[in-house]
Amino acid sequence: MKHAPQYLETMESLVPLIRDHRRYSVWQFDMLCDWWAFFWNRGTLAFVIDERGDAQGVCAIKLFNRLAQFLEPFVHEPTGKFCMVDLLVAVSPVAIADCFEILFKRWGPQEVMIWERGDRTEQTNRAPRMYTWAQYLKLTNRLTYGLVKEESIYG
Repeated sequence: MKHAPQYLETMESLVPLIRDHRRYSVWQFDMLCDWWAFFWNRGTLAFVIDERGDAQGVCAIKLFNRLAQFLEPFVHEPTGKFCMVDLLVAVSPVAIADCFEILFKRWGPQEVMIWERGDRTEQTNRAPRMYTWAQYLKLTNRLTYGLVKEESIYG
């Protein structure tokens, strides 16, 4: 697949962090670029890159309407009621908060938040963890040491 130079430059920074997730640890650069282009092109990828060009955080979400769609790799229904965090890797709580803010500004609050549990979901046929928006904000508040406020405009 052919990609824009800006995208490839960004991916060069993000790939080391994406590879921190076991699922993507051995993927080749070209394959990662092809896979993540789906999220990039739909605005469901948020990232933080510092002034040195080092990735500090990356988060990808999927938006859909039916629960069973969480298993589909390339689903995008922005008016659906489910939002799944497909990937979140960050070096600090600040990077998690920044990724949250980026995606919140694009998509707003969601009815049901799902956190992908990888092998636990796929190999044991267990449902992913699901949260109401308020519960997800509480979790995000804890992960960011209070940088994302539960009682803010997000609820």
